[in-house]
Amino acid sequence: MATVRVGIATVDFTPALGLPLMGNFRDDYLAQGTHDPLLAKAMVFEDREGTKAAVLAVDVCMLDRENAALIRRAIAAECDVPPENVLVHAIHTHSAPAPSDRFLFGLDFEPYRRDAEECLAKAAAAVARANENLAPAELSVGHATEDRISFNRRLRRRDGATQMNWEALQPGFDPNEIVGAWGPVDPEVACLVVERDGAPAAAVVNFGLHPAILAGDNWLYSADFPGYLAESLRRTVGGGFMSLFLNGCCGDVNHVDYREPQQGRGYQMAQRVGYMLGAAAHEAIRTRSPVPADRVAVSREMVSLDRMPISEEERRWCERTLRAAAENPLAGQVDGLPDAFFAQLRLQMYQTQHVPDEVEVMVLRVGDAAIVGLPGENFSATGTAIKRGSAAAHTLVAELSNDAIGYLPTRESFPQGGYETTVGSTLYEPGAAERLVESAVTQLR
Repeated sequence: MATVRVGIATVDFTPALGLPLMGNFRDDYLAQGTHDPLLAKAMVFEDREGTKAAVLAVDVCMLDRENAALIRRAIAAECDVPPENVLVHAIHTHSAPAPSDRFLFGLDFEPYRRDAEECLAKAAAAVARANENLAPAELSVGHATEDRISFNRRLRRRDGATQMNWEALQPGFDPNEIVGAWGPVDPEVACLVVERDGAPAAAVVNFGLHPAILAGDNWLYSADFPGYLAESLRRTVGGGFMSLFLNGCCGDVNHVDYREPQQGRGYQMAQRVGYMLGAAAHEAIRTRSPVPADRVAVSREMVSLDRMPISEEERRWCERTLRAAAENPLAGQVDGLPDAFFAQLRLQMYQTQHVPDEVEVMVLRVGDAAIVGLPGENFSATGTAIKRGSAAAHTLVAELSNDAIGYLPTRESFPQGGYETTVGSTLYEPGAAERLVESAVTQLR
């Protein structure tokens, strides 16, 4: 007999064309078309005591703490789900409108801010809709493995240096110089399934992989591979089935196999990845087991992180770099982060370097199942450490939840160097990732 009620809802918040896309650096950020709709998907849980909690997954690249606060305020104005009990997750597609001016170097965001905020308010409505259709439900969890579509992108060269795997797509890359990857990937596909009348009605699908298959040569709105994942599950499970994707810890994971660089990017690759992940998710759903779920509980902790210091010499470099960039603005597509972006960000870091930051780590428990929401982009090993230390029988970990605070490399990765450990890519001193793990595991217990 069901002891919880669950509501599900989907809202299409695809905006008009012309908003800037976030996730790529280029001289033209503005969207020119729509490939597939951008959706907000919500799941609301309520126990017999009336405690409510919700998960909201939004097809955007990232949401900072101000964006999350706006969404929570909009939810509070529309329904009785406590806003502090809502986990707000960005799936991290690089083909969605920017909700803030982060990663829009060289573009004045102010003309687009109002439209962007309207998108967020529209996305927030999914929680109120889910709250309106609460109904008794059984919960189950299934697990499967998909180890062919994700790769640790931090490659260890024979000379000990770190090379990013996307460089395999560029001329001159020599795969024979690569010993292997510095870190792991997590091949687990976990599905928290909502059952009504003995059949699956919806599922939270958790897997860690960067939705950056559609890169800087794409100007169309798209959910990237999570859109194809949802499409494949609608076809295999049933037309009314809703899948809510929570992206796992994938700060160092993407779809690029450096040994087969011809796979490349684009919609065909996004479909391949989405459908392969969909097949694994379908297996997890098919082999699911019931989960006792008689209580809903939410925990949140503000974790103090020490900021990365910026020296006076670095500050002067930033100022010189920005003066040069003003004379030579962005032209075309830029792979990675341009020096001028780092310079601008490091000057901001310089102003606050002596004040620790306070970031939110959130845990949502529904009986024996738990969902952990981490801020920022975390390495795969971070998610695995939380799962390993969790007191819950089943634990799903979602990065880019409730805030976007850059990369959070593991302590051991800093001496290795590479893109994610560069000052500006990461804003915090080594040890920040481990503090997030400690907070999550403590709350789970």
